[in-house]
Formats: sequence, C-alpha cells, structure tokens
Amino acid sequence: AMDYFSPVVARTNYSVVVDMSCATGLFTRRFAASNKYSRVLGCDYSESMLTEARRRINADSKLSKNALTKTNLQLVRLDVGQIPMRNTSVDCLHAGAAMHCWPDLDAAAREIYRVLKPGGRYFATTFLSTYFSTLSSMDGASGTAPSLQAFQYFSSVDTLRDLLERGGFEREKIQIEILGRACVVIRAEK
Repeated sequence: AMDYFSPVVARTNYSVVVDMSCATGLFTRRFAASNKYSRVLGCDYSESMLTEARRRINADSKLSKNALTKTNLQLVRLDVGQIPMRNTSVDCLHAGAAMHCWPDLDAAAREIYRVLKPGGRYFATTFLSTYFSTLSSMDGASGTAPSLQAFQYFSSVDTLRDLLERGGFEREKIQIEILGRACVVIRAEK
C-alpha cells in the first residue's frame, strides 16, 4: 500500500492517510511509524478494536509523540458507510481484509470516493467467495466459524469492479489482482 500511495503523497506538503477498519491497528502503526504522512487516521466501527489498537500504539516506542516527528496519529470510531470527513479531504485510504465485513458496500464505496481527493488512491484487500467456501468445508457445525462471520461474499473480480464503479470510480482507474485462489488486491484512483 505504501508504494502505491507514494506518488500521491509526493505531490503534497500535507498528506492524510486513512486506515479503514483498522482493527488492532497493524497497518495504522506501520503507516505512522514510516513518518511519511502528515496525518494517519486509524478508523474502525468497533470500540473494542480501537481500544486494542490504542493499547498497541501506546506500547510501541516508535510511535511515541517524540518519535513521530512528522505524523499526527489518531484513532476514530466511525461507520465506513457514513464517514464524518469533508469531501476531498483524504489523499489515500487503505482497507486491509475488511470489505467483506462492511454491511452496506454501496454506501462504503460512495463514501470512500467522496472523501478521496482528486488523484487520491484506494488500496484494499479482501477475499472472493471461494475463500469462504473453503473455510466452510473446515468449519464443522459450531455456527461460529470464520465463514459465517463475513457479511459479504464476492463471487468475482467483476462484482468488486462493479461495486467501485457504482461508488464513483472510473473503470479504467480500477485494478484488481487475485493472489492465490481467493485473495484480492484492489487499487483504485479517483
């Protein structure tokens, strides 16, 4: 993601990067520790995930206020379908292994497009439905298996491309790559 974001960040003196559905803050911490961005926002709907992200940030000496010479790091509770940010206020938005958990994908795609600046970039990873089919064959009957925890099942790359187009992204500015049998990497530019 950082390599994909580099050209966008190089064009501005003040860059804003959002890590959407940051969970425990793994990528939020990586973005902040790189000291490449002016502002890093780790966002999640779950207060417990943000609490854990905050705990991990506080435990990391590389993320102390003295260590972060350029980056302002913040955690924000929000719904990706209703992002409380101004239009065209974000340079880059990352969503790692998250989209399949979003309840309203169309609202999320519209909101991501809305908050990105012109030329801003969206980088996401998610899974095709074949991933969850494989998991379900290993689940057993407990009813709490990983395959039952996702809200969304993406049948194909075209399903994801269509979603992003409905959100506002232009088809020729969307790149989707499949890694292995079911992991998907999405790169889209506004």
